[in-house]
Amino acid sequence: MRIISGIYKGRKLISPETKKVRPTSDRAKETLFNILNNIIDFEGMNCLDLFCGSGALGLEAVSRGANKCVFADRDVSVVLKNIAVLNAEEKCITFKGDAVNYITSVSEKFDLIFCDPPYDFDKYEEVITAASNAGSFLALEHSEKFVLNKEFEKFLTRKNKTGSVNFSLLDFNLNE
Repeated sequence: MRIISGIYKGRKLISPETKKVRPTSDRAKETLFNILNNIIDFEGMNCLDLFCGSGALGLEAVSRGANKCVFADRDVSVVLKNIAVLNAEEKCITFKGDAVNYITSVSEKFDLIFCDPPYDFDKYEEVITAASNAGSFLALEHSEKFVLNKEFEKFLTRKNKTGSVNFSLLDFNLNE
């Protein structure tokens, strides 16, 4: 894994040593960020990386100019190492605990939320509802079995599949 663009471009990130975590591949991450670059400007953004794992998505946003990123996961040990490798501590905050509890209880607003839960995850609706209250834009990674609730279809701006990785991009500023 590496940072694709921005101030940390080309820097390698530490990968989790466990098979329980499947970091977003460089190819899928590059596709996602190419799409996002055409939709949003990362400069000065406040981001949230839910189920952050290695922190690759949030750190990519920081590299591209995000002002701050909060990383939430039960195990933040790898993201803490990657933050240190990049010397990005001043722009990064970690929350060790349940990512669903974090997003449903946070009062802070985010410009961009990355959500990459395990593929057997079953609380998508809860997270999307909370994200619609806490953020303006959601980049959701999911299995191909995932079906977006009709209530949220009006916010869907793009769906994309890269290899086995599926993304749905939702803009909660639409239809306000």
